[in-house]
Amino acid sequence: MLRPWSTLRAVALCIPIAMSALKTADAAAILPKPFTAAYAASYRGINGGTLTMQWRHDTQPNRYVFETRVNPTVLASFFISGNAFERTTLEVTDTGVRPLLWEAEDGKPGTKGDGRLEFNWVDGNVSGTYEDKAVNLPLEPGMQDRLSIQISVMTTLLQGQQPGAITFINGDSIRQYTYTRGNTESVPSKLGTMQTVLYESTRPNSNRLSRFWHVPALDYIPVRLEQVRKGKVETVMELTELTRE
Repeated sequence: MLRPWSTLRAVALCIPIAMSALKTADAAAILPKPFTAAYAASYRGINGGTLTMQWRHDTQPNRYVFETRVNPTVLASFFISGNAFERTTLEVTDTGVRPLLWEAEDGKPGTKGDGRLEFNWVDGNVSGTYEDKAVNLPLEPGMQDRLSIQISVMTTLLQGQQPGAITFINGDSIRQYTYTRGNTESVPSKLGTMQTVLYESTRPNSNRLSRFWHVPALDYIPVRLEQVRKGKVETVMELTELTRE
């Protein structure tokens, strides 16, 4: 069984989407606006604290940073440190939004959950370390990391396109998910009732299903996220604060 906050991060970080080509001149216009979003998290009904996502400009043109940090409750702090973070640096090119550097630190002694991966799009490989093990994997067009997937899904939805299959790097392995549309729903939240579009993601032979209620009026930022295991909802994240440029 996954640790509660590992499960929570799996929901927040595994949002698969099929990438399509973008033109550099148009990319800035369709990217989500920079934002900081806070989510209240619970695991099997137990309060786990908050998770904050920040999407911001990098110091270099056509580059961006997407980062998550946690503020666990006292109980959840036994499983994850308040110093934990996960970060991806992206670039926007004429082939799309693609990751350059992925980093993760769980804030505790040891290397479990820690990693640093560099994406070399010229040589076509991703290399680095994950949990102290060397990683060297082939890159494919449109491949993402655990965080860049979120920006990919929002960007693609902003283009008016439907999701599909995606291949992404999860630590030291390559995984594939299918991302499909559900119903249009009104979802109550701390920020008021939101008009949303539901999407679900899963992978072959898995008993887990992730659900995301995206808000079109907010550049498809999700207002609610769930992870379901064997038909039962385990982890829930609900939007409580949002700041946008």
